[in-house]
Amino acid sequence: MPKQRKRKEGVKQRKDSPYWWASFTGASGKRVQRSTGTTNKREAINLRNKWMSEAWNQQARGIEPDHFFEQLVMSYLEGTKDVKRSNDTDRKRFKVLAGFFREGRLMNKLVGADVLAYIEHRHTSGVSNKTINKELSALSSAIKWANQRLDWDLPNPVIGKRLPETTEEARCLTVNEFKLLLRSARCSRSPHTQRYLPEFCILGFATMMRPGEILGLEWNRVYFERREVLLEAGDTKGKQRRTAPLNNDGFGALVRLRKVCNEYFPETPWVFTHTKPRYFGERIQDVRKVFQTAVQRAGIDHATPHCLRHTSITEGVHAPNGNVEVISIVAGHRNLKTTMGYVHTADDRLHQAVANLPTIGTI
Repeated sequence: MPKQRKRKEGVKQRKDSPYWWASFTGASGKRVQRSTGTTNKREAINLRNKWMSEAWNQQARGIEPDHFFEQLVMSYLEGTKDVKRSNDTDRKRFKVLAGFFREGRLMNKLVGADVLAYIEHRHTSGVSNKTINKELSALSSAIKWANQRLDWDLPNPVIGKRLPETTEEARCLTVNEFKLLLRSARCSRSPHTQRYLPEFCILGFATMMRPGEILGLEWNRVYFERREVLLEAGDTKGKQRRTAPLNNDGFGALVRLRKVCNEYFPETPWVFTHTKPRYFGERIQDVRKVFQTAVQRAGIDHATPHCLRHTSITEGVHAPNGNVEVISIVAGHRNLKTTMGYVHTADDRLHQAVANLPTIGTI
């Protein structure tokens, strides 16, 4: 009796995913591989059959199946999480978009008026054109990805709706302003804040690290003997491994933070850990509120924690023998254009640049 061929189920498991993946021919005739989002094989097979039926209806009858906002977002985030460096950023932007495009919103019927209504909604909330453009860009990318990878046929009315942006120089502290801020941080009312906020400010000013990179530091990546901090690819915005060298100020800040940990929780893996009873032993994840309080107490103009990075990069470029290429590497930028966007030149430096020109005599 001839051996029967094993029936192909059209689903398989991949090493890089916990879910079953379906493989089938889409409405365009192209082969589609798509995550089912389930670890149950029977559910995966049923979902594949449903997609095949939808593809047949689309191809034979011209019926485009309904696709909803949440379905689009989840498919896009799942399908791009291993290839996009900005997956976490995308999630934050879709969370904002979901506040307007509610669950059950049919994307097949999305029109330009919907996009304009979203823009008006965000303008009413005081959001800048630059931020709105980034949010709509995420939506547009998801639609394009679904049309290309999942063989959907969704309209993309986001195209052509880009808003004009004004380039505003980000806030950069002067050295005197930073000294006022540091003094203010050391005078915080809470003794718990006094233990970490001044050191956070110093590390931001002395290492060019991002606020999130600083707060995410672990002791096993701090090398006192080499006077450097290791930032793994997963710890950085650019997903690139790099080393942050420590000058005397940065080194001293980490020594003081190590003493705090030794006194309160020697086994903690985190450099920035709460001593406040309510959060004792937990990692400090946000300093914006206490930072803003310190800024107000210092009597300086509005500043955010990220201003420390701008200030550090600017001072590094303008320092004697400053090398912008080396600064770019320390800052973790992929190109010099990004670094130069962080460099701010105070008026006195502009005047000094002209004063340094050779004297040509009186005409």
